[in-house]
Amino acid sequence: MDLTIIWGKFISILEKDSYILEIEKKVYSGFPFLYISTFIEQEKLDDILFLSAAKVMKGKRLQADILFVRKQDGVFVYRMRFYVPNEKLVCCGRGCRDCIRFRTT
Repeated sequence: MDLTIIWGKFISILEKDSYILEIEKKVYSGFPFLYISTFIEQEKLDDILFLSAAKVMKGKRLQADILFVRKQDGVFVYRMRFYVPNEKLVCCGRGCRDCIRFRTT
């Protein structure tokens, strides 16, 4: 799975959102950071990011890790990554949706 395509779709969805004025993705030390200029509060922006990530990940075996870092001069900074989760090898007993007990071979 090519994550550059996923990132491209994700950024294009956010660029079309009327609440987001400008968005830029930068990579520092191997971690992608999003710099987002907007006039809305952080809670609303969090919702937009999670919903946009869900649209991109739908039907794919992906997860998103979104973490707010800081706000400076009207620019929100988030550390974000898309990743493919590791295969489970043992049952932890928590009833996970991808539990190895429910796997058919």
